Amino acid sequence: MVVRSGWKLGDYYVLCDRCGMHRYRSETRFTWDNLLVCADHCWEPRHPQDFVRAVPDDQSVPVARPDVITSMGETTLNGAVAKNAMSVVLPSGHGLTDRDSIGITLNDATVHWTFVDGTPPVDTITLGSYMPGAAASGLTVYLPSVNNRTFITALTLVEL
Repeated sequence: MVVRSGWKLGDYYVLCDRCGMHRYRSETRFTWDNLLVCADHCWEPRHPQDFVRAVPDDQSVPVARPDVITSMGETTLNGAVAKNAMSVVLPSGHGLTDRDSIGITLNDATVHWTFVDGTPPVDTITLGSYMPGAAASGLTVYLPSVNNRTFITALTLVEL
């Protein structure tokens, strides 16, 4: 054990936790991880990278929708449909069944996707949601479920 010469009133010797040298307590400091080290050459501040916080990276898709089916059956409206209507008339039922998807082209050239509510009779199709706009006779109706692939995008009030 090496003892340093000299004496300081009220001070005492300690051992540096890093280098093992004897120092007066007044010549040492505590590190961020609670080591008592020499203040002149063993002490170092905490690295700034220790304070970096990760930014949350939300990679979820806000509006997830299935791919549009490129090959689907098509027909036309067999009569005009008013806004808020719950049924449309087609040339024939085309083998539609309950919960099959159906896309109706509106007068403003948008397509309203809904589903067939109940097994339709020959030509009148009951829709699963209200028509958001009017549709003239002869506009295109898309029937993706004719190809045995269903594209349901609406829910009934019972399912909510």
